This record gives sequence, structure tokens and C-alpha cells, in this order.
Amino acid sequence: MPQTEAEMRTRISRFLPKALETAMASYRAFSRQKISDDPIAFKKHHDACKVSVAHIELLIKLARWAKLPDDNLNDKQAQKEMHKLMQSAQGEIDSFLRR
Repeated sequence: MPQTEAEMRTRISRFLPKALETAMASYRAFSRQKISDDPIAFKKHHDACKVSVAHIELLIKLARWAKLPDDNLNDKQAQKEMHKLMQSAQGEIDSFLRR
């Protein structure tokens, strides 16, 4: 049975905060690892960081498509936390791109 767009947005609003938080934590931990001086190892690490950034960007785009934060989040605190998460994620992406 196909879902309506509103139903999809509701499901995404429940799933997305944790997914974004998890992706950011994973990126932070991985990007802070000591990188080998070996050029091949460096490139692999850098490429993995770029993939993580792309994943976070995709989650932010999904949040915007779902119009988050919005009233689908149960309370004002959840809306504030989602907004803060999205700002933090965008800040980290911007920081990565400036490197």
C-alpha cells in the first residue's frame, strides 16, 4: 500500500534526528583519527571523510524536504534540537569544505 507524502514526512521526522546525530558522531570520530603519512592511506581516509560529508548533506536535504523541524516533532524542545542539529551539521560540512 503506497504511503502518502504526509505519512512519509511523519516517518522521516521520527527517524531523521537520530540518523543525523549518528552520522555526525561517526564523522567526527573518524575524521579525528590519526592519519598515516602514506599517501594511499591518506587518500583513502580523505575519500571516506568526503563520503561521510555527502551522507550528512543528504540527510540535511531530506530534512529540508520533510520541512523539519516542524509540528510533526512532538514538542517545541524536539523542534529546537532538530534545528540545532541541522545547523551543527551544516557548520561541520562548511568547515570540511574550507579545508
